Amino acid sequence: MGRIRRFLHRWFVANTLLSGLFALCWVFFRSGPRPSRLAYPCQQAAISTATLAFGAPLVLCAIALRDRLARMPSRLGITAAAIGILATLGAAAYLSHLEASLGTQPHFLQAPSEYRASVFHLEACPQEPNGDRFPCIDGIFDLMGDQGKKIYRSATEGRTSGPQGIIDDDDVVVIKINYQWAERGGSNTDVLQGLIRAIVDHPDGFDGEIVVCENAQFASTNGFDRTNNNAQDKTLSPFDVVSHFQDLGFDVSLFDWTPIRETSVSEYSDGNLTDGYVVYAHDSQYNGKVSYPKFQTTPSGTYISLRDGIWDQVSGTYDRDRLKFINLPVLKSHSIYGVTANVKNYMGVVTRELSTNSHNAIRLGLLGDVLGEIWLADLNILDAIWINARPGNGPRTYYDAATRRDELVASTDPVAADLWATVNILVPAFEDNGYSSWPKADPTDPSSNFRQYLDNSATYLLAAGFDVTTDLDKIDAFSRPYAMFSDGFETGDTSGWSTVNF
Repeated sequence: MGRIRRFLHRWFVANTLLSGLFALCWVFFRSGPRPSRLAYPCQQAAISTATLAFGAPLVLCAIALRDRLARMPSRLGITAAAIGILATLGAAAYLSHLEASLGTQPHFLQAPSEYRASVFHLEACPQEPNGDRFPCIDGIFDLMGDQGKKIYRSATEGRTSGPQGIIDDDDVVVIKINYQWAERGGSNTDVLQGLIRAIVDHPDGFDGEIVVCENAQFASTNGFDRTNNNAQDKTLSPFDVVSHFQDLGFDVSLFDWTPIRETSVSEYSDGNLTDGYVVYAHDSQYNGKVSYPKFQTTPSGTYISLRDGIWDQVSGTYDRDRLKFINLPVLKSHSIYGVTANVKNYMGVVTRELSTNSHNAIRLGLLGDVLGEIWLADLNILDAIWINARPGNGPRTYYDAATRRDELVASTDPVAADLWATVNILVPAFEDNGYSSWPKADPTDPSSNFRQYLDNSATYLLAAGFDVTTDLDKIDAFSRPYAMFSDGFETGDTSGWSTVNF
């Protein structure tokens, strides 16, 4: 009987410690360099498991120490017991420290109380481009600059430039468009052309690189050169836009992520130079896998990791600061998720292939976790020139199904911009088109498909340390009609235009 009791005792202690060890390994492996992930429910459960696992042997060690001191007060026995207790206490204390450093957080997280999102809005945009300029792009950058958000990083202070600006003169700028759908379903190419013109007009000159990208998933991008585009001149394709700036001598190119969506790769730092997708382990919280592309541009040969930055093969290092990401989606209704805008546009960044279950996992927050890994876009410009304002009809949008709004929305907070644009542009357009309900797209209903994926995405972003909000009361919207720019308004003059706190 004594042998059986000793065997069971050892079996219990060994398996308990193994369980704790495996739980700890999961915590460290899943959290990696992002301690904020310790707020995730699966991490909290693993921490609890490890704490219990190391706590049980602690009690047993204390009992054993008491018995050993009573029966065998040798230095060896005392030392062994003391080491066991200290090791267990150390592991438990470290876990407690990790938990305390983040705090216990609810399933739906909230931004810090002092956080406010800024949304910049221009309406009544001119319909015709001015050469390769799109007037509303210039206008939105002026509007941002008036509020201290400068598009250009420069030592020279100006309306749109300053040391804290977004784009430096030698940056590599990735512009993610929506080009899965033809006609009005894709990003407006007049807007794209105006955006590229604004970037290359950097006040310090621009000798960086611009790459226009998309993953069309199950559709073909047709070389980014189809004839039925979303523009005043419907034949103006992304290929035409890029070719125009190449002819002017700028380093502007296209990269289609669609052909590499089935290629699983590791990072450049692992010695892998192949274009493809880095795919994470399966996450049971949303039943999917985070994924992101890494690729080499042509003809420059720049190695880009969308997570880590520009890879220098000679030094073996990344430069994250030189990589800028601009998200350029189009505002539309969506037959499944209610609304597609800034956050949903990342479905064209990730891969559906390689067993990621990406599209189904959107509603539970996968895209928020993706954004938390590759960082928020440096700027989101939401194209609302033509929108799909028929509830449940999108994302495919034929010419005769589109509603002209001539508006642009810009923000560094994609969640706030999606919510604001839905409330102030999409829903009014629904009503103007005679619709009385839009349950999947209802921005005020937490149970709507739109709010479910937006709220869950926001939770993952907040857990990753990025401030975003789904609270309308925390959004400052700076709204102005474009015509005011031709009426003599100067920097700092805000008379006659609206600043709306929702």
